[in-house]
Amino acid sequence: MGATAQKQVNECAAPGQIALREAVAVVDPYSSGRYVLYELKKRCVPIVCVRSSLKLGSFFLGSYETHKDYFVHTVDHEGDLSSTIATLTSCPFKIKAVVPGCEPGVELADALSEGMGVQSNGMKLTLARRDKAGMQERLAECGVPSAEQIKSADIEALLTWVREREARLGKDVAYPVVVKPTGGSGGEGVFFCAAEQDLVQAHSQLIGATQTGNGRQVDFLALQEFLAGTEYIIDTCSLDGEHLCCAVWRYNKRKGMPWNPHCIVTQYQEILPAEGEEQNALVKYVFGVLDAVGLRHGPCHTEVMLTTRGPILVEVNARMHGVQGPLLIEKATGTGLASYFADSIMNGWRGDGGFLREHIEAGRGGAHQRWMYQLEASSAIVMLVSHAEGCLQEETDKQVANLKLPSLLEVFPSVKKGGPLQQTTDLNTMAGYALLLHASDEQILQDIKAIRAAEEMGLYPVIKDAVFSRQASNESSAGGFSRQVSPGGFSRQVSPSVEKADELWATERERQITEEGKGVDS
Repeated sequence: MGATAQKQVNECAAPGQIALREAVAVVDPYSSGRYVLYELKKRCVPIVCVRSSLKLGSFFLGSYETHKDYFVHTVDHEGDLSSTIATLTSCPFKIKAVVPGCEPGVELADALSEGMGVQSNGMKLTLARRDKAGMQERLAECGVPSAEQIKSADIEALLTWVREREARLGKDVAYPVVVKPTGGSGGEGVFFCAAEQDLVQAHSQLIGATQTGNGRQVDFLALQEFLAGTEYIIDTCSLDGEHLCCAVWRYNKRKGMPWNPHCIVTQYQEILPAEGEEQNALVKYVFGVLDAVGLRHGPCHTEVMLTTRGPILVEVNARMHGVQGPLLIEKATGTGLASYFADSIMNGWRGDGGFLREHIEAGRGGAHQRWMYQLEASSAIVMLVSHAEGCLQEETDKQVANLKLPSLLEVFPSVKKGGPLQQTTDLNTMAGYALLLHASDEQILQDIKAIRAAEEMGLYPVIKDAVFSRQASNESSAGGFSRQVSPGGFSRQVSPSVEKADELWATERERQITEEGKGVDS
């Protein structure tokens, strides 16, 4: 145990008590998982870190080094569940809860919590919460509206499915289709295919490749219908099978850019009021999804498309909203997602459901039988769009700060000064993202317009050179996925660069704070 961790335990102990002997194990406490570390530390809960794999992306593993002092103990899972359980039970603390910090840790957290007999979502439906095809299959079994799909590694089976769909619906309806690794995360390896040749190319590049995010080989693909409509995120936290809606987000997207007419670029995502016709339909649907996939405890980040036939699941993510989502939820609604998460952990341990239990119980008597959070401020996560490509000449955060936007809270660059910046076609090629927070909806929209206008004028100055061309080429083929776009509209998101940017920013910022002797800012 490190000196800082031991100091934390001793400071939290009651007078005369040497240490708190009960602890929480967090599997892969990276990305937004840092926020549950901050919350548990506030509650004087010792934290044991479990690393599911040392083959995860460096943007995940780097977070471990940044937050090392939060852990009283670290356990590396080497593939054998019984061995990891034995190591955890023999560590200096009694493990009272096991939870995932981010997407790669979901499966192992389910297995460990069930195997150790603590509060758990269990293993029976883990694939329904983790596998991109398994979750749709489970919804269909339960009579919950779902996307049409097939799961296979065989290109002929995939082609037969899409041909039969085309014969039944016509090409204009059958295409595009979406291809994704069944065990992927962060949008990695997602293909949008407009024709058979695109599907063949996607299959050839994905099957057998190693994903940069979770370090796993792609063995199966989910081929699904393209869901047309407006995309939403529903962030929830559950306690003993009852669900609380913590935030409803709406995506704003743009189809086509001057340099790529076929791409779909996210412009921003905003937190909506809790109540409204669309929100009510979405939350009711998501609560049904959570019941179907067996999400009884803890947070879930559910992506849903509102289509002409109603809400349809894009995917379930049995963990908190990634990157800075939990922070913005706290700023906008007054209660943080990590706080609810910690409440769910403590309920299974000390029977203290906190605000989570209080708000669930208060919601039972409402018109829609659910808690209605109140917006204390308007907010948005704005994706920064680069119109040029080359070697970045100025720091992105400083360039955006110079706009003097009243709502600007923080900027998270994807590329440092001197690094290769590409024209934005998806999340992987964005220049970064900005958090906006203000009392006025109108001010938020004005500031987004100001960012877009400045971007068109060259907000992110670059110089083209041969070094940039080589760097961009190397980065675009990372993890075995090369970046190409066919004339028919073939495109994809290659890697979870939002999380990369967030980890880069967090590591740098916290290192600076530590050097100044102020401790880690939570």
